[in-house]
Amino acid sequence: MHSTPFDILKRHADGSFIWLEAARDLSGAQARLQELATVTPGEYFVFDQRAQQIVAKISTIPTPN
Repeated sequence: MHSTPFDILKRHADGSFIWLEAARDLSGAQARLQELATVTPGEYFVFDQRAQQIVAKISTIPTPN
């Protein structure tokens, strides 16, 4: 079993994902998304390696009106 089963990713301008770091639990990963988005705006995701899916996301990119 992975000791850090959650990957924190950022969406790159070309649509690909960039791996940033790993986290041990979902609540910690979600808190880290908030921290990262505050420092550098963008789209951030938490990927659960066990479930093989995105389980959390945050976007600080303004949406067009």
